Amino acid sequence: MNQHTKPLTQATRGLAIALTSLLLAPGVGAQTLNDTADADGVRVAFFNYAPFAYVADDGSVIGTDVEILEAVLGQMGIELASAVATDWGALIPGLQAGRYDVVAAGMFVTPSRCAEVAFSEPTFGIRATLVVPAGNPSEITLYEDILEQGATLAAVSGTAQVAAALELGIARDNIQEYPDAPTALAAVRAGRADAFGVDAPSARQIIANQPGDDFEMVEPFAEIGGQSAVDHGAFAFRQEDQAFVDRFNAIMQEFIGGADYVSINEAHGMTADEAPVLSVSDLCGA
Repeated sequence: MNQHTKPLTQATRGLAIALTSLLLAPGVGAQTLNDTADADGVRVAFFNYAPFAYVADDGSVIGTDVEILEAVLGQMGIELASAVATDWGALIPGLQAGRYDVVAAGMFVTPSRCAEVAFSEPTFGIRATLVVPAGNPSEITLYEDILEQGATLAAVSGTAQVAAALELGIARDNIQEYPDAPTALAAVRAGRADAFGVDAPSARQIIANQPGDDFEMVEPFAEIGGQSAVDHGAFAFRQEDQAFVDRFNAIMQEFIGGADYVSINEAHGMTADEAPVLSVSDLCGA
């Protein structure tokens, strides 16, 4: 102690402890996205995956999710401040940690995810499909075929396709999880997997971007094992940002189905029958 420094009195010491506790208390004085978005813009994370959000040849980030997000924010007078590519498994943890403000990745709304994030209203409702080698030599058209044949399914790790396969009863050893679509597709090309489980819009993009005619998409289906396979995607925000989500939804629900919405979707291969049909409360079980 410096000789010129007076010791704290008991009252002063108590006040200092109280102030320190207040400053360290979680959430005290913390600003939400509703407080900062108008001035600072919104930081978005995406998973590099067409048609929802992906990097174009010129280095720009395009796709249905990113472009719908930017359009709705623009109507709110809010800028898209930054966009960062993130591994699928890191999207929700990074959002919760505050590294970005919203996830735009075609993320399906599920009750388990609803417990972790605040979803916007859905932007699409899409059916599932399988990408198989050209000619479909194993005659796989449904997940049930994979189960019956003891075939092997490739899927992107952590996606709804993995969960659906497990729930149907496909053995864990017959499900190969990969970090992204190109590596999952490579497994099918190499014969390590018999089919790649994916949503219909992504399958159309994947096949269109292949240099040859090595793959085909089976007819999309609405059920897997008697359970709905029409998945709805939405933007994910932090739960403490629900007030901003409410503002966002008010604008987005007018945008969905309009001319600009249709134009964005068609530009990335989405079809008219892939608009949302359920609400976020329906999907979260609220």
